[in-house]
Amino acid sequence: MQTGMILSLLLAALAAAAPARADVAYVSNEADNTISVIDLAQMKTVGTIPVGQRPRGIAVTKDGKRILVCVGDDNAIQIVDAATHKITGTLPSGPDPETFALSPAGDRIYIANEDDALVTVIDVEGGKVVARIPTGVEPEGMAVSPDGKTVVNTSETTNMAHVFDADRSIERVQRIRILVDVGFQPQFACKGQVFRVCARRSLVS
Repeated sequence: MQTGMILSLLLAALAAAAPARADVAYVSNEADNTISVIDLAQMKTVGTIPVGQRPRGIAVTKDGKRILVCVGDDNAIQIVDAATHKITGTLPSGPDPETFALSPAGDRIYIANEDDALVTVIDVEGGKVVARIPTGVEPEGMAVSPDGKTVVNTSETTNMAHVFDADRSIERVQRIRILVDVGFQPQFACKGQVFRVCARRSLVS
């Protein structure tokens, strides 16, 4: 993982939280321990949010009211109020959280733990770990299917995508269903009608 500013960029429609600023992007700055707030209409930084140590993966909740960010050196996910830009809480993440994906319902978070070759599953409402899933070396990208039934994780060193069922049964969610060979050092995965995996030397979908 490169140091400096992480390439986490997320567009969010925050009409419920801040109607006057509907189009905002949040960028986690790994070296500065901050989140930059970008006004997309003006295409400029309009705010800076101090967060924990080494922020990386970032997302906004479905209602637009909360920003979630992995703080890797704090081994946690911090919750930031999108209206006030204040930290309002933390969730467990497992060791060294890299990136994560929210379930479509917003009730579970799937976190790539890079140093321990794990995906940690968090129950958002309960604020607790419900599963730890062994994956390949240096897990990086995370994605959840639109129906919430399938989760994909990419492992950077193993050069594979790991597919498992997002079942409410812990016994099932802990089992990887499919291993897929992908390109060299896969970094991210995104959902759609098919899952797409971004690798440094190829794109597999």
